[in-house]
Amino acid sequence: MFPRLKNGNFVLLTEHFDRQSLKAGDMLKLLHPRYGYMVKTLVGIDHGGWFWFKGENKKSVSINDIGPIAPQQIKSKVIFVC
Repeated sequence: MFPRLKNGNFVLLTEHFDRQSLKAGDMLKLLHPRYGYMVKTLVGIDHGGWFWFKGENKKSVSINDIGPIAPQQIKSKVIFVC
């Protein structure tokens, strides 16, 4: 699998999206308490309502290092990459 985001890409984001309609594979911008703003791929939502993310690059921050993300930490959704 190749990363969808490459160095130099432009990313179009929207803050107007329904968190209830998010699904695995969606790319989202989140605010992480340790790493700051990140664009990551949604893996899933657990029974407690926490969101889990992964990077698409081998050198990316791991899912365990990112940890669970609260809905309020999700700031926008990627709608276009070029």
